[in-house]
Amino acid sequence: MTQLQLSGAALAVAAGIYGVLAVLWLVRNRSDLAAASSLGRLDIDPYHAVATAGEAHDADGHAAAVLILDGRLTIDAEGRLRVTDGGATGTPRHPVAAALLDAVRRQGPVTLRRLRDDPGLREARAGFLREQDARVPRWSGRRDDGLGTAACVTALALAFFFPVQRVFLGDDTPDGAGDLLFGLFLVVVTGLMLAVPLVWLALRFWPDRRDPFRAHCACLPDPQPAALDEERRERLRTSRRPERREQGPREDVSWVDSGGAF
Repeated sequence: MTQLQLSGAALAVAAGIYGVLAVLWLVRNRSDLAAASSLGRLDIDPYHAVATAGEAHDADGHAAAVLILDGRLTIDAEGRLRVTDGGATGTPRHPVAAALLDAVRRQGPVTLRRLRDDPGLREARAGFLREQDARVPRWSGRRDDGLGTAACVTALALAFFFPVQRVFLGDDTPDGAGDLLFGLFLVVVTGLMLAVPLVWLALRFWPDRRDPFRAHCACLPDPQPAALDEERRERLRTSRRPERREQGPREDVSWVDSGGAF
């Protein structure tokens, strides 16, 4: 088989793989859409819905809103949470709210941004979300896209096939240890040079897996934050943002004083 025939065969195999992957993507997409029709009958926990529609730590903001409405926490203009007299004792029923209240008791006054990586809160949040995902096994792996991974691996394999073909399957094969090492070096370098654009194309144009469950959760009403007045909702948004570090007054130094002039 000539070099041209080998290249043609490799391209044909890659095209066949992508064709099969495309068919599997369509089948999976139709299955997801069919299953999405029953989402309205699911009883989804509001904390789970908020974390699914956004990020996992968004459940902390929902918990803060609940605790503020319950009178257990207050929030100031800088977004710092404090425990009230009503929150000094007792434990909320919800595990995320209980973990958040405990974290504020230990660290308050504190913002939600700082509490995001609190070990106790993070562990409670992750455990709760795993438990809720287990209740909807059809959607627990909704973000896993094995077909997209297979598309990238195919592009990577194709990128390394051509230098292997040229170096080891051509007329002038390496002879001796030195030629073999140099050939391997060429394969790695050339393969990486081809892999970068090919894998980028696969990532750029391969369609992501759709997530009907996330879209459904994003449409669900979130009554707790909505019950807060606009001022406290804005304070919660401030509490999620990175804190600005205070900087002391900067001394004005001219270009001449800094040594930049002769």
